[in-house]
Amino acid sequence: MKKLKIFYLALAAALLLPFSSCKDEDTNPVPDFETGVHGYGKLTANSAGNFQLGDQSKVINMDFQWVSIDSKNTVTRIEIYVTYTEGYEDQEGNPRVANHGTKLYKLYEGGQVPANRTNLNFSIAQADVYNLFKEAAFDYGDGVGSVSVFSKSPRTLADPFYSVDKFSVSWALTTADGRYFDSWSDSICGEFETYHGTSPNNGGFNCFYDWTVICVSDLAGTFNYVANNFVQGGGGPVAGEVTGEVTWAVESPGKYTTTDASFGQFGFVWGDDPAVGTIRITDACNDISLSGGDQYGDSYTYTFRNRNGASITIDWVNTYGDSGTAVLTRQDGKDWPDLK
Repeated sequence: MKKLKIFYLALAAALLLPFSSCKDEDTNPVPDFETGVHGYGKLTANSAGNFQLGDQSKVINMDFQWVSIDSKNTVTRIEIYVTYTEGYEDQEGNPRVANHGTKLYKLYEGGQVPANRTNLNFSIAQADVYNLFKEAAFDYGDGVGSVSVFSKSPRTLADPFYSVDKFSVSWALTTADGRYFDSWSDSICGEFETYHGTSPNNGGFNCFYDWTVICVSDLAGTFNYVANNFVQGGGGPVAGEVTGEVTWAVESPGKYTTTDASFGQFGFVWGDDPAVGTIRITDACNDISLSGGDQYGDSYTYTFRNRNGASITIDWVNTYGDSGTAVLTRQDGKDWPDLK
């Protein structure tokens, strides 16, 4: 019986030997993963979060780090890219997006590349993005074919971008061993940024920063006006000129009340109180609209022209048929924005 037990033990050892004496790497269920690098970009304390219409001094200012969590990789080249897209409506009024592409904005190589987890600072201004994409053209499907993006109203050289524009900054990294990193998983891009702090052992990273164009409305004030070209609703033209003051007061951001939507016309033509009622003036990135109605329920439309520093001309009409022209001059001396 003892000999038989020894035989069984020897047989078991012989059967186990092929499985324990060698290792087939091709069938190893746990592969050796390559190490990698990531990027982390964040706004500096003094950075604007978005571009601002009418103020090109507001720039995106970022600190960027390349991150090797295990310090086994060294980045030798950093590429910074900017992507530009534009929202628009097609001929049927459906929302669309025009993709104007991705352009290389900054390139850092050799001694320009900082050490692991060391900030590299760069800024992006409206002029920088314009210079990258100034040759951009797009077919908006309106029957005229491809046109220059920056030839379309309301874009101007002074204000090339407006609220439908969206931008993104991203990066690509090359390591000393020649590997190229320009995309990462959704979890890396979206889940780990909040874990990034000041600790050198913290492993946070992200993949891009998105921004747009915001509008800061600054139309509140008291304005002197000179008004004429009056038309009496239901009647006809009324000769004469009126001077006075009108005040626009902030009700909420971008929305204003007025002390007289008719700029003296009601008093001069009708011998009536100023046109007030529930009229509100709304400023959406310099695109002006009026809501509500005067004390008689009539609504108003303003058309702006001849902007000249602190003065601007308004042609107005209401649904009763009253109309007129007023030249408004700001008492605070500020320039009027390019209202539409």
